[in-house]
Amino acid sequence: MKINILSQIADIQKNEFRFHKSVFILLVFLLMGLLPTKAYSQDFNPLISFSVESCSLDIALEKLFAEYELNVAFSKAELSIIRIESYSCTYKSVEEVLSDLLKGTDYGFKKIGKQYVIRKNQLLDPEEQPIAQPPPTDTPFQEIEEHKIDTVWNKARNTVRIFDTLQVIRTVMRYDTIVRTEQIVKTDTVYQVKYRGFEIHWPNFKNNGWFVAPLVAYGLSHLDFEDRLQAENGSIDIAPISAFSVSFDGGYKYERLTVGLGVSYRSMKYRFMLNQVVYGGDYYVNDTLDTYYVVHPPLGDTTYYYIMDSTYVPLVTTNYSYRDVNQLDYLGIGVFAAFDFWKREHFRMFVKAGVSADVLLSCSGSYNSMEQPFHTTISRGQAERVRFAYYGGLGAAFKIVNQLELVPEVCFRKTNGSLYRADFPFDLRMRMWEFKLGLTYYF
Repeated sequence: MKINILSQIADIQKNEFRFHKSVFILLVFLLMGLLPTKAYSQDFNPLISFSVESCSLDIALEKLFAEYELNVAFSKAELSIIRIESYSCTYKSVEEVLSDLLKGTDYGFKKIGKQYVIRKNQLLDPEEQPIAQPPPTDTPFQEIEEHKIDTVWNKARNTVRIFDTLQVIRTVMRYDTIVRTEQIVKTDTVYQVKYRGFEIHWPNFKNNGWFVAPLVAYGLSHLDFEDRLQAENGSIDIAPISAFSVSFDGGYKYERLTVGLGVSYRSMKYRFMLNQVVYGGDYYVNDTLDTYYVVHPPLGDTTYYYIMDSTYVPLVTTNYSYRDVNQLDYLGIGVFAAFDFWKREHFRMFVKAGVSADVLLSCSGSYNSMEQPFHTTISRGQAERVRFAYYGGLGAAFKIVNQLELVPEVCFRKTNGSLYRADFPFDLRMRMWEFKLGLTYYF
């Protein structure tokens, strides 16, 4: 019985030893599981000493990795073109060394886990730590979309084809690897637009209403001339020189119809040329040298005899030639009407007709006469005081700004009746082609 009790006590002690052994082993495994987590949770930032001669930036980073096995992710193609001066430091942190090497460049760095990532134009805080680390199997990426519109002109078919290019730049970052960039380009046809040819973007324009229009005109005149004296051995000639006018019109335009009044100053010049030939002599002059007589007694008659002689007078020719510039100035008051037979938004063509009364302002020059020197000065009273004229023509209007248009015109103008009175030595009538240029301003 005692042996059984001792045997049971030995079993109990043996079981207790096994229990305590199991608890001890369990505590050891728990401690071994907790120690790595605590170690990883602490930041590892050792102090290093580093020196490098003048070289490219990628060689300096590779040397840093070779000496201290620091994982630095960068693009070798980009950093190989950046030169740095010789560098040396003692007992500095890795972040300070990287900051010194990247100073003065467009690059910065960011610490992700145990890796330092070098990026361009992203100066990041080296102390910033990510809140959560994704598992190594995840692949975070950043996408940047750039749209580019390409326009292709196809004039053969009067079509504009517009293509929209979508460019996706995907930046893929993997832990403990160099950053990799993927670029995806997609091109899709968006729409097609019919090509309408060359177009001018005109401003809005006032098409109707009251207006004023200053104009200048130059005329190519023709003078119908008739000499009323018809002097023997003489002739006159009339040659037009110029016909110039300045006018100021005003009126109202509604849709295609335009009516208005105009005041103008008109000056007309022509050349007066006179040629008159006078002949004298070419005859004999008789003269009595002596006189005697004979008496006849039987008849009681006396006969007288004259001794005669003759003298020849030679032919004398006198030529009268005269040149002068005659000028007539008028003040005209007229009415006109125009109709737009072809009209677009910023251009129109029209026909125009009008009549005017021209009042004489001044008259100067010369005219022919029957007495030597066969010319004399014209007086103002010898010209007609008022002459009526009518005209018709064709014009166009180009809109240049909001309320202004440029107006060129060509018209035929004829004066009714002679420019001088009926008792004047010659009859003079005028007709001409006028070329006008003006500006029309709408209120």
